Amino acid sequence: MEREFDRLERVLRLWREFPDACSEMPGILESLKDPSHAIELLRDGHVLSPAELFILANLCACAKRIRRLQAQTGIARWPADTVVPSLESVETLLAPGSQGQPRFYVSDAYSPALAETRKLRKHKQEMWHSEMAKQAKAVEAVLGVSIPKTGEIAIRKADHAKIQKARSMRELGETRQTLTHVYFKLKPTRTASNLETQLALLKARQRKQETEVLRRLSQELKPYLPLIEAASQALGELDFLLSKAELARAIHATRPEISYPAAASGLSTRERRDAVTQGEPGHRAAPGPGLILQDAFHPIVLGEVESRGGKYQPISIELDSTVSVITGPNMGGKTVALATVGLCVAMAQWGLMVPCSRMKFGLYDFIYFQPQEEQTPGLSSFAAQIVSLKQPLARARERGLILLDEVGRGTNPSQGRALYAALLQYYLENDTAGSTVLATTHYHGLAAALGVPHWQVRGLTEDALALSHGRGGSGAGGGAGAGGGAGAETGAGAEGSPDAAGEAAAEGERGAEGHPAMGGGTAESPGEAGAGGLDWLYRHMDYTLQKVGPDTPAPQDALVVAKALGLQDAIIDKALKFHGTGR
Repeated sequence: MEREFDRLERVLRLWREFPDACSEMPGILESLKDPSHAIELLRDGHVLSPAELFILANLCACAKRIRRLQAQTGIARWPADTVVPSLESVETLLAPGSQGQPRFYVSDAYSPALAETRKLRKHKQEMWHSEMAKQAKAVEAVLGVSIPKTGEIAIRKADHAKIQKARSMRELGETRQTLTHVYFKLKPTRTASNLETQLALLKARQRKQETEVLRRLSQELKPYLPLIEAASQALGELDFLLSKAELARAIHATRPEISYPAAASGLSTRERRDAVTQGEPGHRAAPGPGLILQDAFHPIVLGEVESRGGKYQPISIELDSTVSVITGPNMGGKTVALATVGLCVAMAQWGLMVPCSRMKFGLYDFIYFQPQEEQTPGLSSFAAQIVSLKQPLARARERGLILLDEVGRGTNPSQGRALYAALLQYYLENDTAGSTVLATTHYHGLAAALGVPHWQVRGLTEDALALSHGRGGSGAGGGAGAGGGAGAETGAGAEGSPDAAGEAAAEGERGAEGHPAMGGGTAESPGEAGAGGLDWLYRHMDYTLQKVGPDTPAPQDALVVAKALGLQDAIIDKALKFHGTGR
């Protein structure tokens, strides 16, 4: 892994120093044809066809252009396995058929006998065309029609006189009829027939001579097979490495820092990794910090946000416990946070630079992600969750990154919370491989019940909540009021509790009618349209992850979100009453 990142950093440095040369390489490699089949045929002693020789000529042309660019940037500065060897000897063999271009044909230069046969065949072909042209002129003079190169003419059935003339001419033969036309074709003269026989023999001779050229050329190429394979491998390695560098440049990615067990210092990269993933349960060295991410982002989501004119908020999180919990409001980005964590780890383990300003982690044996959208035909959402959870549980002896998105949401809240807590407690008690479990939830008190770190999405901003309820401070939403400020580390006070939030929501609702997000319909955000409400939510939601106290309640922003998305006021009013009074 470290070697792969070293190689990638070397290429990125070269790209910064020689942007023109490095930017030209991907286009050249894109034109490269896959030579693996041609190489396999050559290795097995088969005669290569012109198509396969064309692929080798294409390989030579690409290798030559890449070597020129690598020489401009300093060949010794490139990773050794990406330095393309010279294929000049192969190119010399293929030169008569390629003429220095990425193409191939069996040239006359390969065989004087073949050149003579082609010359004679061309001469006979011209004689045949001349003879048939005489026939065509005779027909044209009688019928007054032009004879195409195919030698076939069509006469309408209604033209009985012309059909009779055509049938009486020895130069023509009737070939077929349709509903509307009768078709005739020129008959070859005796001279033309003799020429056709000679042409058939010359064609067979030419094919035999071309096959002999291909056989001889394939034999001459065989000694250069190791060189051809080396060039193909180097171009493939370079293509892959440049693609990773292009991605890193495009998303401004950074190199991850891999942490290893303290007991593994002085070992090789593979040995250090094995120190994490091998051994008896209870006797494995702790892998160190599970995962640290700073300013991490999901490139696809970033692109979607910016395409609609929004501003993306990166996340930062430090997971130093077997289990950590994330809470947050609806549409607060919890699922995206899970996906971002999983993507960063997956990219790092694939040897890719990662989309964040800093990342430190220990290598994982597997990544498990259970998003809310997962569906299995024939199963309810809850049943699908349970079936899917068997996958990571079956790999309990391996170190995994396990990303859980609101497990138990498809059943009654009481049992769903109990099941979720039991699942997380199981990992706390039984994990011996240093796994990292990150779980999102709306269940209040889950982190406190387990005694695990609690991260929370800030949610709707204080200003948004104040506007949505016509008063200052937090209202129906916990948002920044429930988890931000002093409450971020000590837990929220009474104002942040669910009951207090409900009372504040009921009180503030009376002053919120004029706000666009709450149904007012001004330019700030039309409350009655889903698209406008979404825009308001995007602009007023704070997606920052903050570490809060275990007892900090989950944000209570659901009714604000529903109102902003255009749900009828009558339903929102009833929901506020139910939430505040329980009836």
